[in-house]
Amino acid sequence: MNVCPANAITKNEMGIVRIIEDNCIGCGFCTWACPYEALKITPSGIMSKCHLCYNRIGSGLPYCVEACPTGALTFGWIEKGDANVNYLAPEDITEPRFVIKKPEKAETIKVETLHRKKEENYIGLLAFTIASELALGYSIFKLPYWNLVGLILPLVSLLLSVNHAKRFDRFYRVIYNLKTSWLSREVLFSSISVLFYLISFFNQLFYYPAVIFLGLGVLSSIMIYILKARPSWYNPDTPVSFIGSIFTTSLPLLFYLTHEVFIIPALIVVLGVEILTGYKKSRTRVILNAVSIALSLLSIPLPFIILADEIVNLVSEVSHRIQFYQKVVYYGLPKV
Repeated sequence: MNVCPANAITKNEMGIVRIIEDNCIGCGFCTWACPYEALKITPSGIMSKCHLCYNRIGSGLPYCVEACPTGALTFGWIEKGDANVNYLAPEDITEPRFVIKKPEKAETIKVETLHRKKEENYIGLLAFTIASELALGYSIFKLPYWNLVGLILPLVSLLLSVNHAKRFDRFYRVIYNLKTSWLSREVLFSSISVLFYLISFFNQLFYYPAVIFLGLGVLSSIMIYILKARPSWYNPDTPVSFIGSIFTTSLPLLFYLTHEVFIIPALIVVLGVEILTGYKKSRTRVILNAVSIALSLLSIPLPFIILADEIVNLVSEVSHRIQFYQKVVYYGLPKV
């Protein structure tokens, strides 16, 4: 419920979680956080899930409980949830109120709860995260035309990311849950930064709030992906990758313009940390960052080589982010 940016998920006094269809924007963020694959997208572009026949509850019981011929379902108050069985995702991810009783006879069930898949429709998300990080680094060091870059990159990529939501007509609701949704915060902070970048053309004092709000937008982006239900994202490589790209894409340009040698060690440190956190995921990451380190060292006597380093770093960040979306490890329904 907390991750929904549109406040489209509610939970009543009986613990029944349901989707308010008129509020849903179809962004699918709830499916990222749910380890039980309970939410599905409908042809109309909104999410749906079992709500225990909420609209047919009679005598205080869900209709599925009343109609079950074998009595397999019961409904009532529980003091402590206990869904920690060996064939479901860990209970602490969602703190479920759905109890599955263990069999009376001891049984060993060998199943796989961790699955792999490719995130669909991720191009807009990839463009927005990379572009906003590049713009932030470019602005932090006040590289030439920083306000133009800070305006165009986040604005264009934010518009591209809108297509991740199935209901464009309701996209304005994406900022309705600033209290608990990092997606709401990401969109709001990034949008405010675009406004400040625009104003900075007329008054450069607005550079500071522009950078601050874009930084908050990038921070929100990181927090969106720190999800226990997706172990491939819930690890140090996610923040390192997002923060690292801020500097790997801007420090080479800063060195090219200033020829300050101290920039090279700083760049090498960032590249090295990225290798340490990402080597288990991607051999390509290791190779490209190693090449980048070599080019960085060569650029000390031959400064123009740093431009090739910039290209290698962009390729490294984009390819690693593509893998981030294409090789998702997540908790899902158990498979024997």
